[in-house]
Amino acid sequence: MKCMIIEDEEPAIKVLESHISHFTDLEIHSVHTNTMDALPILQEGKVDILFLDIQLPKISGIEFLKSLSKKPAVILTTAYREYALDGYELEITDYLLKPISFERFAKSLAKAYSFRNSQLGREDATPQLLEGKIEKSSVFSAPFIYIKCEREYVKVLLEELLYVESVKNHIKVVTEKATLLTLMSISQMEEKLPQKHFIRIHRSFIISLHHISKFNHTYINIGSKNIPIGRHYKQAFFKSVEERKF
Repeated sequence: MKCMIIEDEEPAIKVLESHISHFTDLEIHSVHTNTMDALPILQEGKVDILFLDIQLPKISGIEFLKSLSKKPAVILTTAYREYALDGYELEITDYLLKPISFERFAKSLAKAYSFRNSQLGREDATPQLLEGKIEKSSVFSAPFIYIKCEREYVKVLLEELLYVESVKNHIKVVTEKATLLTLMSISQMEEKLPQKHFIRIHRSFIISLHHISKFNHTYINIGSKNIPIGRHYKQAFFKSVEERKF
């Protein structure tokens, strides 16, 4: 499969290139920071999968899609969920919310492979990881995610992530080594983190189950931080830790 990236932010391009590099049968045909350079290539049908940013200079990704007569499998990338939903009217394959985790990327890629193979009348196949085959129903264990801090993306190892706290219109991501502040909602972050290892225990907090030192019916402790358990989240939290109790 050949893919194209249309993205005007260098850090976001690097994230996509890094994720793509993990697949043996996915090749980057070209990378563009504007739609004008990409249009002739797409019209020739040389690309199977298009990773398209919505917020682009001069013309938005949505408007660009409307102008295409030949569309490959399209995966929209955006930091804003409400913009991504507009793309479904244009028969996109999927959308990815930034920062893009590898787990979410891999699931989206499997959808794109299925769509493109069906579009071309080919036998369905799944993307090939360097270390093995991806099954469509697999739940990937992503070792890291990227967090956007101002104009750059910072890698956060999930094993080092302690908790996430909502602070007004930002979230604070606290790890063993640093505290990062990023402009996104806690619900967006909750969607990106693997549920097996992270759980929301309060409207303002997501915590790592691995890093809990102790807890009772009102709070959990991670390091020197006591984090309250919201009453609407208690049942889910205690259910998740029940199998770990002795």
